[in-house]
Amino acid sequence: MVMLLYLNMGKRFTFFGKVQGIGFRAAAEMLAVKHAIGGWVQNNDNGTVSLVIEGEEEKIKDFMDHLKRYFKNNIDKIEEKEEDEHGFKEFTIR
Repeated sequence: MVMLLYLNMGKRFTFFGKVQGIGFRAAAEMLAVKHAIGGWVQNNDNGTVSLVIEGEEEKIKDFMDHLKRYFKNNIDKIEEKEEDEHGFKEFTIR
């Protein structure tokens, strides 16, 4: 018998570059719903965008692959950190 164990994880990302005013947050929300990921996204005063998400590791990887591919010409750098789980049930734009 094979048991599959799906562990949720939390991540915090900060996106640098031309990431505000281009639909980044709306696209992140759409992708989060598609990948069943909870969390939030917000614009920061310094021109960056913060994203806190939690879900299954593979879903987070797919989510980030799609987001990075779609905004490849806008993202200059991404900082990634582990984040404690908050039990998000949905994804919101702040």
